[in-house]
Amino acid sequence: MFCASSLFSKESLTVFSSDLKGWKKVGAVFDSQAGKKDILRPKENTPRFGEIFLDFEGDVQAPDTTESAIYRKAKTISVINSSYIIDSKYSIFGKKSAYFSGKRNQIHLGISGSHFFGINPEPFTITIPLLISEQGTSSVVLDRTVFIKGKKYGFSLEIEENKLVFYVNNLLQKENGITASAILKSASQLPRKEWIFISIYFDTVSNRITLFQNGFEATSFESNEPNMIGIGFPKDDTSNLILAKSYFGNIDGFHIHSGEPLTTKDYSKYGRVSYDDTSKVVTHDGSYVVSPVYETKFSHSSLEQFVVSADRPTDTQVAVYFRSDNRKFSENETSGPNWIRLEENSNGFKNLKKFKYHQWKVWLRSDPQGKVVPSLFGLNYKVKEQFPPEVPSHFRITNVDEKEKSICFAWNSNHEREVQDKGGYMIHYGVEPDRMIGTLFVKSDGSTSQIDGKSENSDYKNLKFCADETTLLTNIYITDKDAKELPSTLSDPILASRLERSGLLFQNGITYYFKISAYNRFYDEWEGRDQKSKLSNPISKTFAKDVSQR
Repeated sequence: MFCASSLFSKESLTVFSSDLKGWKKVGAVFDSQAGKKDILRPKENTPRFGEIFLDFEGDVQAPDTTESAIYRKAKTISVINSSYIIDSKYSIFGKKSAYFSGKRNQIHLGISGSHFFGINPEPFTITIPLLISEQGTSSVVLDRTVFIKGKKYGFSLEIEENKLVFYVNNLLQKENGITASAILKSASQLPRKEWIFISIYFDTVSNRITLFQNGFEATSFESNEPNMIGIGFPKDDTSNLILAKSYFGNIDGFHIHSGEPLTTKDYSKYGRVSYDDTSKVVTHDGSYVVSPVYETKFSHSSLEQFVVSADRPTDTQVAVYFRSDNRKFSENETSGPNWIRLEENSNGFKNLKKFKYHQWKVWLRSDPQGKVVPSLFGLNYKVKEQFPPEVPSHFRITNVDEKEKSICFAWNSNHEREVQDKGGYMIHYGVEPDRMIGTLFVKSDGSTSQIDGKSENSDYKNLKFCADETTLLTNIYITDKDAKELPSTLSDPILASRLERSGLLFQNGITYYFKISAYNRFYDEWEGRDQKSKLSNPISKTFAKDVSQR
């Protein structure tokens, strides 16, 4: 942290470096790796609904328990056992995928409690992103098969001669109780060295099963027989769904959800641009991160400069917002002062409101295709803090009129320009050294203006002020006329003293203690209470008391 100050201006320039770890993340993640910089970046575009989503970021034994798993994960589908090799070289979601090596690596899913695999299921989709190895040209990717009374039921997704084949075994139900089977074969070869999105859509309303490859229909089966009544699974079938039963290659983002398949763009790594042909509206959602509410040492600080350390790939977006106030506000992003967008190396900071409390928000958005995102490494900024004045020096009593119970004070004027420009002084009095019972706002004789030491072309001036009961009534009680010349809150009737305090200022036989303080032009009871100096050391005066003779 760097500080530089000026005795004349009583300002301090402070450099702040924000710790990103404590920032609130909305659609973003904090990424911390040993030996690398901590970063904040947009969250990957994982599906947010469905029965299960496996991105293999968690433990091998529990691949469905990850930070980026779907919201409200269903309990009807669960991982029974899991075996695969972690592959950090290839991935669609997160930093790794699962590599399967034949029959040695499989994932068994318990699905018997799911409404998707019952006798009358609702339409649903199974999606499997594949990266096929050289040995994977003949594989069993997905299988759920059971034999009942010698009859085979279920389905299996296989790769035969580098083409997809989906076997449907006795899942097509007819009115007479007879079941039928179907085979769906894709005519296209599967590409190598790239991810392929395979989706199987069970449209149980139209009695149609469709196989999709990268979002496009590869092949389908639809029964036109009038006695076909639906697609369903055998009653009380408790067999598992086996992922990668005999498969060589990578899988990342296995997903089972209701309804039609997601398009390929829905499986982009990050959020991508969307265009509605009907409304002609283009949208591109991003994420944002919000700092805690920071506090400067003193009120009426001002932002001088900020620097965002970020990686900004082509066509990504990083936008910085700032809000501030002298009064404390909540960290809640939707409450508090309005956000103002800022540009680095701008001269527009002078229009920002002075503050004691401030907060940052950074907007992060991927490129239009959702391939890359910006990363936020840090935020450094300079704040000019407004220091309160120094304690007025050489405070002393210069004259006392015992008869009139009047007392005069003198002190050296403060050198700060903020005191000399619409600032002033307060004399505090009490009956114990550390107990003040009243305050006088120092004003010129016969005038409502403050004594601020500005009337002469000198940084230091010997100032004088005398007090008696009249001074108490006119100076401690602020009239409407006085309010025009004094800081606004000093005229607040709640804060100002009342005429009820009209007792004698000084009483015989009592020792009074006096202290002085200076306040600058930023002093305000609500938003700048700290913009006054500490109190000086006390000076005292005892008014003599006559003792009657007996």
